Amino acid sequence: MSAIRTAKTTAVAGAVLAMSLGSLMTAGPAHAATAPGKLVAQQALGQYTSSNAEVQKRKYEGDAKGGDSERNNCNFYTGFWTAKANLRWDRTSAPRKGTITNRQACGTSKGYMYIKVGGAWKKKWTDVKWTSRAWCADFAKYAWYWGKADISGLNAAADSFRAYGKAKHTWHTKAQVASGRYRPKPGDVVSYDNNGDGRADHVGVVTSYSSARKVYHSVEGNTSLERLTYKKSQPATAGRVLGYTTPKAR
Repeated sequence: MSAIRTAKTTAVAGAVLAMSLGSLMTAGPAHAATAPGKLVAQQALGQYTSSNAEVQKRKYEGDAKGGDSERNNCNFYTGFWTAKANLRWDRTSAPRKGTITNRQACGTSKGYMYIKVGGAWKKKWTDVKWTSRAWCADFAKYAWYWGKADISGLNAAADSFRAYGKAKHTWHTKAQVASGRYRPKPGDVVSYDNNGDGRADHVGVVTSYSSARKVYHSVEGNTSLERLTYKKSQPATAGRVLGYTTPKAR
């Protein structure tokens, strides 16, 4: 019996010691959520490289028939977020016709959404009505959503990603990148300031980064070509780059 009591006493003492040490250490939780970055990057790149005919249409603005002859901000990604039937409806709306200078009607294509089926929310391949507004943030948010990232606080404004990063402590400036204190990761959103006002007016999703060369690849919606674009070897500390936001897991 004394041997059993001794074993129990030793086990309890060991547990108390472990708890004491744990209180002094900064180790993360044993079951920390897996960072979603790589999955986000896969989602973004998949939108550009997919051979699915419906997904290929999303690369271009216009009437959802494919090709880039109609540059009018009509696009799939805004249509996804503004669909009231969508579980993830963002509570905003956007026109079903293009911009003032190009008023063609927006089209419709297929995509996955969670919609009500028989009283339950189910993932379904269904019609998505394209709508018209600047859509770089809508695309990046889409990649984060399907990449299992937390999208709370994000909206159609490019600068919402910078605000997200500051609020959730995942914002990294280009100065930190230049000094080597931070290295952009797949799934990060890169924020650009094209007019020099200190706020982001364009965003893209980083798909890879070279520490040796300090360059990144990205997929970006609503670029100067008015389409979804895969950009290679961009300088990580270029003048118009503001910084990078890392997604939190949801």
